[in-house]
Amino acid sequence: MKAPSFFTQRYPFLGILLAAIAGILLSSFFGYGLWLLVVVCSICLLLFLFRRQGGMCWAATLAVFALLHLWNWDLSPTRNLAPYLDSIGSEATGNELAVRGIIIGEPKISRSGSATFPMRLEELRGMQDGNLLTRAPLKVQVRWAGNQPSYGDRVLFQGIPMRPAPPRNPGEMDYRRWLERHGITIRFEVDPSIPGTIESSGHGNPLMVFAIRARHRMEEILSIDMERVSQVRGAIEGICLGVTEHAPEGFTDDFRFTGTMHLFAVSGLHVGMLAVILWFVLKAVRIPRTWAVILTIPMLFFFVLVTGMKIGSIRSATMASILLIGITLFRRSPLLNTLAAAAFFQLALDTNDLFSAGWQFSYSVVFAIIVAAPRIEAWLIRLHEPDPFLPTKLIGRRERWGFRVWHHVSGLAAVSASAWIGAIIPTLAYFHLISFSAFGANLLAVPLAFLVISLGALSLVAGTFSSWMAGAFNNANWLITKLLLFIVQTSALMPGGHWFVGTSAPAFPVMTILDLRGGSCAVIRDGSQFVLINAGKKRDAVATILPFLESVGANSIRSCLITKLDASHLGGLPIVRKEIPVREVLVASTLSHSQIAKGILSSVNSHTVFPGKPISLSKRVSAELLTTGDKGPPVIRIQLSESRILLLPLADQELISSLSVVSDDSLHADVLMMPLGGAELASTLALIARIAPKAVITQVELFKQNGVPSGEWERLLAEKGIKLFRQDKSGALFIESAAEGTSVKPFLDNSNLNR
Repeated sequence: MKAPSFFTQRYPFLGILLAAIAGILLSSFFGYGLWLLVVVCSICLLLFLFRRQGGMCWAATLAVFALLHLWNWDLSPTRNLAPYLDSIGSEATGNELAVRGIIIGEPKISRSGSATFPMRLEELRGMQDGNLLTRAPLKVQVRWAGNQPSYGDRVLFQGIPMRPAPPRNPGEMDYRRWLERHGITIRFEVDPSIPGTIESSGHGNPLMVFAIRARHRMEEILSIDMERVSQVRGAIEGICLGVTEHAPEGFTDDFRFTGTMHLFAVSGLHVGMLAVILWFVLKAVRIPRTWAVILTIPMLFFFVLVTGMKIGSIRSATMASILLIGITLFRRSPLLNTLAAAAFFQLALDTNDLFSAGWQFSYSVVFAIIVAAPRIEAWLIRLHEPDPFLPTKLIGRRERWGFRVWHHVSGLAAVSASAWIGAIIPTLAYFHLISFSAFGANLLAVPLAFLVISLGALSLVAGTFSSWMAGAFNNANWLITKLLLFIVQTSALMPGGHWFVGTSAPAFPVMTILDLRGGSCAVIRDGSQFVLINAGKKRDAVATILPFLESVGANSIRSCLITKLDASHLGGLPIVRKEIPVREVLVASTLSHSQIAKGILSSVNSHTVFPGKPISLSKRVSAELLTTGDKGPPVIRIQLSESRILLLPLADQELISSLSVVSDDSLHADVLMMPLGGAELASTLALIARIAPKAVITQVELFKQNGVPSGEWERLLAEKGIKLFRQDKSGALFIESAAEGTSVKPFLDNSNLNR
């Protein structure tokens, strides 16, 4: 009997999964209201017409998942009680509340020593009167100060309830939204001057406690003879356990650029490799099939638990379990149906998983492998296969060996190509890049990762009774991991190996002033060319500047103009240059006592900008260092197509006096960037009147002396028809030089300035 083809097989779970996804999306789009009821009922009535094909089941699934997501999102107690906690926090004395709860996740310790962890609220009281405010078991996040806590501890502290802040710059991770999708809408900050206390321990899930201790013990075994090899150790622990704490800063970028990030973080690939290893080991020692399945499935889910319950690993363990049970019962389910079943069960547990990047990556990649890999493999095999009319006896041993090797290579190539196809859309959506080196890198790196996991498993088994044997396996693993890192890093350095893809370029130049709260960086996009004005601090480059450049598709930077030689203006330049080439670095001031600045400039080919001589930054953007007649801080004027932007580094009397020698025509600008904190009103207003801007932009540094401008400035400037933009309220700002004039738009709201 002929086996059914891919298109003639039945996939009952696929229809149910699509109905569940539709219900979740409808609930997310319409929210709680009459329209959701109307739309869901209309679709369910339409599906009843296909009741013989399963329409009634689809309709019921759609309605149930719409209600389930409505409860998990719009009507969840945590989400609805968040405004209440905001209000009682603001009414409490000192905005602090007495909080008691149990830690429900392993605390993450930062390099500064502070801890962050999720907590289940047990009791919330006002500090002044001690009245009980709520005992709702809300899931909250705590930034801890005190003795180092552990999972399952009951803690008591004074904290300020607050909503996680939204992103202040384009391209930044929306951490607030990420927390909300994980059921957290409130965060408590513990005052370090009043540290929290640990009342008791041992209130966590015993299985989770065992898993955490087992992971720590595994880390110790895998680090034997590896303490000083941070990069290799980080890769081994990342591949085997999903632990990233020991990885150097920026280490994962090469994996991201080459499409091999799934190797560094535990995913379905790792669970699949472990399942294969366990299955062959159990079969090698002649364990019966049924008992092999019974032993393998708990081991897979224990590995998932130890490595942090990643979505991809949960999916893979669920799929593997369904397949193994099918093998035991001699009823093998089609892989696509098994994938749909695993996805359905995960969404049933938490509908918010649908909006998780990990869920989307995992299932899109595996779907592509199931659908495309067999066809690609069959096509590749046909390119080099024996002549069907040639008798088998006439094929020599060398030829048969060559055909077998090509068969295995075709399988690896097909899986790699299919995974690359499945990851294209999620990679574009979340990383804004296309990795052309992913195919070759995965083809070589995946087999090596299999060896790393195998040697890691041998090290863990041997390490339970012999540190010497564990060290021997770790040293063998060091060599394999070194080769793996060489392949990944070499692939990342290939010209054109990855390409950032952003939105289409506007018809006019746009200057984005990033809100760095102490650092300084502006990005100018002029068609396909990009210009940097300063490069911020080192941490700014990692957290804000590079994510923004990636999101707009910057693959090279034509010019980088440094206006001041200190860590807050050029500290991030080495990190930016490491990822995105910078053609030229221009320095407006050579006066510096900073050893950091001197070290950075010595590693780049920089050119000095001289006063009174305009320089071209891009096709329609130029800059000029104004001649002020002294050796004070530089004053830069940016010509953004038809718009002028004036950059004043200070608002002190010395600089204002030095500008008296500059003509009003040279000072005139459409937009003035100037820190107004601590500025003297009369002289600064006189200077602003000479400049005659349409908008004034000022940075705000809350923890710096004279870092916050007076509240009078908004009124005084409004009287002159000038709009004031404070970056503590606006976040990043976009200056556009269009044909109709200059416009300034804040990132955090929809207000515009069009003049």
